[in-house]
Amino acid sequence: MTIRLRSLTFKAEHGRRRIMSVITISREAGSAGTSIARAIAEKTGYRLADKSLIGSILFKYGLIGFERIHDNIPAFWEGFDAQKAEQRAVTIDMMNRTIQALARHGDVIIVGRGGFAVLSGYADVLNVRIQAPLAVRVERIMNADALNAEDAEKLVREKDRVRNKFIETVYGANRETAVAFDLVVDTGKIAPSLACNWTIQALGDMTGEIRTGATQAKNIEVDQILADAVAEALKK
Repeated sequence: MTIRLRSLTFKAEHGRRRIMSVITISREAGSAGTSIARAIAEKTGYRLADKSLIGSILFKYGLIGFERIHDNIPAFWEGFDAQKAEQRAVTIDMMNRTIQALARHGDVIIVGRGGFAVLSGYADVLNVRIQAPLAVRVERIMNADALNAEDAEKLVREKDRVRNKFIETVYGANRETAVAFDLVVDTGKIAPSLACNWTIQALGDMTGEIRTGATQAKNIEVDQILADAVAEALKK
C-alpha cells in the first residue's frame, strides 16, 4: 500500500504491518518549522503534538506552569528556592514522560519541547532540524507580527537564547549541531514545501530500513494512565 502525496510517495507499508513512527521537529524562530510540521501532519495523517497538546496533558496532572518553565530562563535566585526548583524538576520530568508516551503511541509529530533530545537513539524516530539565516528569520517575524526590524531581531535572538539554554541545561545537548539530527534543512535556501516533502520521503525510507533488534520508541515502557491520557488527547 502507498499513500500518494502530490509529487512524492510515502511508503506506509513494506509487505508487512505498517510501522508506527515518530517525527520530532526542532526549529528556530522564524524558520517556518511550525508550518512545515503542520503540512507534514496534513499529508501523512500523523497527529501534531505541539505545546498546546502537551500542555493539555500536563494540565490534567495539575502541572500548570509548563509554558513558563519551558519558555523562560530561571532567575539566579530561583536556584535557591527549593520549592520552585522542585516544581521545575517535576514539570520537566513529566514533560519528558509525556513525550515518551507520545512516541510510544506512534504516528505523531512532536514539535519542539526538546523532543529530539528525549528521543535520541530510537530507530523509529526521525529527528528533523529546521533553520534559516538570522536575516531571513527576522524578515519573516517582521511580516508575521508587524514589527520593525530592531524589535523583530530582539525577539528572534531572545527566543534562540531561551530555547538553546533550556536544551543545554536540561539535556546537556546542543540543538544547533547537525550531529543531533537525522535531517537538517535551511529554509533560507530550501522552500518550506520542499522541506516538508523531504521529511516525508526520509520518513518513508527510514521506516523501510529499521533493523531487527533496533531500539524503538514503540517499546518504551509507559504508565498506563499516562498512555490513556495521551491516546485521548490525540483523538481530539
